[in-house]
Amino acid sequence: MDTNTLTIKCPRLNCPSTILRPHAAQLVHRPLLKMPEFGQAFERGPSNEVPEAKNKEWFWQVPQIMDFENIGVSHTADDGSKYLSCADCDLAPIGIQTSGDSVEFLIAANRISYHSK
Repeated sequence: MDTNTLTIKCPRLNCPSTILRPHAAQLVHRPLLKMPEFGQAFERGPSNEVPEAKNKEWFWQVPQIMDFENIGVSHTADDGSKYLSCADCDLAPIGIQTSGDSVEFLIAANRISYHSK
C-alpha cells in the first residue's frame, strides 16, 4: 500500500495549515466518487444539486477523523456525505467524508500541496 511520504498541507498559498503528517494516509482509487469544484460545496443549483461535480479518482484515505492534523467538516449533504475543508482558511472542498456502512475520510490527491517538512 502506498502511504504519503510527504507532509500534506492546504494548497492555498498563504495558508500554513498541515492536514496530514507523513505516512498517515494511504492512496486509494475511487473512480466513481464525485466532488464539486473549489467554492461550490455549499452553492446549490436550481434542483438543489451541487453544480458541475467532477470525478476525482485518487484520494488519500485515513481510517478516522482524528488522524488529520487540521480538518474542517461541513454539514451533511443530501446524499449523506460531508465535505472536508482546511480548518484554518476554510478552503473547500479538499476532500469528502462518505456515508453508508463503510465511512471513509478522503482527501483529493490533486487538491492539496505536498511538502518535505
